[in-house]
Amino acid sequence: MSDKNKILNSSGPKKFSKYLIDNDLDINLVMLDTTARTAKDAAKSIGVDVGAIVKSLVFNYKENFTGKDNLVMALISGDKKCDTLALEQLLGDGGKLIRPDADFVKSRTGYSIGGVSPLGLPEETKIFVDTSLNRFDEIWAAAGHPYCVYKSTYLDLILHIRAIESNMISI
Repeated sequence: MSDKNKILNSSGPKKFSKYLIDNDLDINLVMLDTTARTAKDAAKSIGVDVGAIVKSLVFNYKENFTGKDNLVMALISGDKKCDTLALEQLLGDGGKLIRPDADFVKSRTGYSIGGVSPLGLPEETKIFVDTSLNRFDEIWAAAGHPYCVYKSTYLDLILHIRAIESNMISI
């Protein structure tokens, strides 16, 4: 089996592709020759401005009163950083955002770090989208593996993931 087939048959891209089929989405998974593990890597691999890359940042939001763990994703433009204090304020209750380990990410999202797609996440996931991504006609997000991405528009991204838009979560 070629490396390309090995990647496409791994759990992340298979989960991504199943989500597309199950939701009748006309989106193409793009296999890259070089990694898209970071925003800079992805921009270089695709040949776009780093700001057009959607950084998928996964957090565990531990509720203050119940101690319950919650999956939270912030989709940030590749040329920005996440303002975690602002994100905590948007979540309310005085809880704490925690950067989870690889096991938490994989068990909660079904994807491994470096390839976490905003598509196919559990329904209860709170997803926030950085409105600065709207500067670009095309944006690129992870598709389940560090060598797999997909092209979208800002409006389609919002529509497909039922996200909360915010101009406060990036700096």
